[in-house]
Amino acid sequence: MKSIAMCSGKGGTGKSCAATYIAEALARAGQKTLLVELGEDSRSLDLILGVTTTAFGVGDVLSGLCEIEEAISSVDRTPGLYLMPPGAETPLNSEDIADLLRKLEKEYDYILVDGARFQTLPVKAFGLFLMVTTPDSLSVRACADLSRRLYGKGAREIRLIINDVPPRVPPIEGAEDFDGVIDMIGAQLLGVIPQSPKLRYSANSGMPLDDFSLTLKVFEHIAARLMGRRMPLLVR
Repeated sequence: MKSIAMCSGKGGTGKSCAATYIAEALARAGQKTLLVELGEDSRSLDLILGVTTTAFGVGDVLSGLCEIEEAISSVDRTPGLYLMPPGAETPLNSEDIADLLRKLEKEYDYILVDGARFQTLPVKAFGLFLMVTTPDSLSVRACADLSRRLYGKGAREIRLIINDVPPRVPPIEGAEDFDGVIDMIGAQLLGVIPQSPKLRYSANSGMPLDDFSLTLKVFEHIAARLMGRRMPLLVR
C-alpha cells in the first residue's frame, strides 16, 4: 500500500485538503511520507501546507531537467513530511508515473499522489485508491462511476472518505444512509470528516490544524487505520 492515489469523481470534494492532513498525520506517526502533486487538475498542496517549494517538480523530473532529489521539498512544520510539486508543464503518461513511483517507493513509507486524471493513472501501480466524496447526490454518483472504472482497470483496493459532513445530512439519491453510499461506491469506509470552518480556514491560510481539535483527531484516526490499526470512526 505504499503508493496511494487520491481520487474523487468531481471537483470541490476537499480531496487535496484531505491528502495534506492525512499525510501530516502519517508523518507525525513516524512514517516517512511524500506528497506528490501531478497538477493535472490544479496546484494547491504548497498553499495548504504553507511552504515554498523547490523550483523543480514532477514535470522537470520526467523531462530529465533535474534529479528526483532536486524536486522534493521538506515541510518544516511536520518532520518526516515531504512535497514534490507539479513543476514544469509536461505531458504525463501512466508509464512515466509508474516508473517514478517505483523509484520513490524505495525511500518513503507512504506516497500520496494528488492531482491526477483517470486517463493518466497507472492503476496497477497503486496499492490503494482513496476516494473522497461529499455527502451529496452529484458527488456520490460521480465517485461511484469512477470507482467502477478503477475496478475495471484492475484497482486492487478502494477506500472511502466522506468529507465536509454537516450535522444534518441532506437526502442522497439512491442511498438512505452512509451504508447506502458505501454500497453505491463499492469501497470500505475509512473515515468521516465533519464540516468545520476551522478546517477550511487552516487550508486556506496554510496553517496547521489545532493540536486538540476534533478534526485533527479525525485525520489521526484515518492515518492509523491506513497503517492497519483498529481505530473507531470519529464524527463529532
